[in-house]
Parts: sequence; C-alpha cells; structure tokens
Amino acid sequence: MSYQFPSQGLISKILVLGTLLLASACGPTANNEGGKAASTFETATDFPIGSKDAKVVMIEYASITCPHCANFHLNVLPTIKENYIAPGKVRYVFREFPTPPIELAMAGHLIARCAGGEKRNQVIDTLMRQQGDLVSQAQGPTGAKQAFLNVALSFGMNESQFDACMKNEEQLKTLVEVRDGGIAAGVTGTPTLFINGVMFEAPIGREITAEDVGKALDGALAKAK
Repeated sequence: MSYQFPSQGLISKILVLGTLLLASACGPTANNEGGKAASTFETATDFPIGSKDAKVVMIEYASITCPHCANFHLNVLPTIKENYIAPGKVRYVFREFPTPPIELAMAGHLIARCAGGEKRNQVIDTLMRQQGDLVSQAQGPTGAKQAFLNVALSFGMNESQFDACMKNEEQLKTLVEVRDGGIAAGVTGTPTLFINGVMFEAPIGREITAEDVGKALDGALAKAK
C-alpha cells in the first residue's frame, strides 16, 4: 500500500522537530475565536465548541483513522453535545493525535485545518463518518489523493488549494505541536479525554459510552459550582 501525500520525508522532518521542541514548548494562551482564551484548558490552536462561560471543558485527543475515535464521534459525542454542550454546561475541543496510517491521518487533519473556522469541525465530522470508505478508497485504484481530494472539494477547496494544503509546513508543525502536547499530558491511545484538565479513566475491555462520559461530566460540574 502506498500513500503519496503528505510527503513522508516532510512528515518525518517535522515529527523530529516537534520532538526536539517538546521539552521547551510553552502552551499558547488564546484560541481561534480571537482574543483571550475562554479557559486555562484551551490553546491558540484549538477550535472550541460551546459556551465560553461553561464551567467544564472537555478535550478529546483523537485521530480520523482510529476506529474507536469514529465510534466515539458517531455514538457518544452527539449525546454529549445534546445534553451538555448545547445547554452551555460544557465546552468541547477536538485535538489531533494522528494514528497509523500516519500519512492518511495527517492528510485528513490538514484538510480540516486548511478549511479553518467552523468548517474545520465539519470536516472532522465528515472524515469520521466516511472513515471506512476513505481507507478502502485509499487502497483502491484511485488512491489516497482522490479519496481525500473529494472531501476537500466538498468543502470548497480546488485541487491546487488541496495540493498546497498537503505541503503546508506551518499547518503540519501545528499538528505535531498538538500531538506532542498530548504526549506530554500522558496520551498513549485514542480517543483520550480530559475533563477540566483531568484525564478521563476509560473503561477497560469495551468502548466508551455516553453514560460513562456523562457521569464524569456531572462530577466535574458538581465540583465546579
């Protein structure tokens, strides 16, 4: 199986750079909504969803090539959005933690970041929903580029913009910085959740459920009163 984008050499170079910078990196203090961060748990590279006044912030480290992440996104997150995020109780942030095949994960997350703004989270949603098909297409005759180009086109990019996105070193460095921040925080697998800075203890031997996360969020909300 061969994935031709982003360049593996470029990814390797930036991964090494990210590792070298990890020890001295300082977390930024503002987010993509502009101005000051709504909480101490958010960073300049985040695309938060939910009220700035929420007393609880849930961070998810996940990958668009991770089946467990897709399960969480499709079967757990909608309930959390309905019961906690929409009512303004919880603020939610998705952070990238690319998993193998790294080139595919990086490509998907790059498209999302290049789309930017509200489209970024919409791209993540599309990639999660189409995860199985995208991986299958990447292994087929049309290849990985066409599979991900189709997604990019659906969000208003043209092919030239897509190609430029795949070579965007600044965005690649951002992905590595986000990943390295996760590693520094103790992330070893995906999805990993942090609720007001505390790592959520995922159940052993089964998928995370909305009930599991709801109990943890209720506990955090009670403490935050």
